[in-house]
Amino acid sequence: MLRVKTSVKPSRIHGLGLFAEEPIARGAVVWTFDAPVDQRFGPGDVARMSAAAKAFLSRYAYCEHGALVLCGDHARFMNHSDAPNCGNDATRTATVALRDIAPGEELTDDYGAMEDPWSEFEGIIESEPVPAPHPVH
Repeated sequence: MLRVKTSVKPSRIHGLGLFAEEPIARGAVVWTFDAPVDQRFGPGDVARMSAAAKAFLSRYAYCEHGALVLCGDHARFMNHSDAPNCGNDATRTATVALRDIAPGEELTDDYGAMEDPWSEFEGIIESEPVPAPHPVH
């Protein structure tokens, strides 16, 4: 669940994006998993879903520790960047600001650095193409 004030607006990167509505200091927690707002789905859960639900997950979820994670708020609109301003903390349990972020700035993450392989979902769901992993800065 998002821990900072944000809004969804048209993005220059892709479709809609997530934008800061307040200053965010470097190191501030931007997002953490918070059930039941955010959800985890294992391979068995996904196998029982409709094709439409699988397509939705392939676009908006990410794979971590053998489960698909779906952000229940508008954090799912955070777009990819090769030079992101957000990224995983050292424990991979939170998304943090990698630098100071100004109000109105789009929040981005490097999808390749945050994703685990979708191998457990092979044959169950088609994953969106993900850029090659880059080191977290």
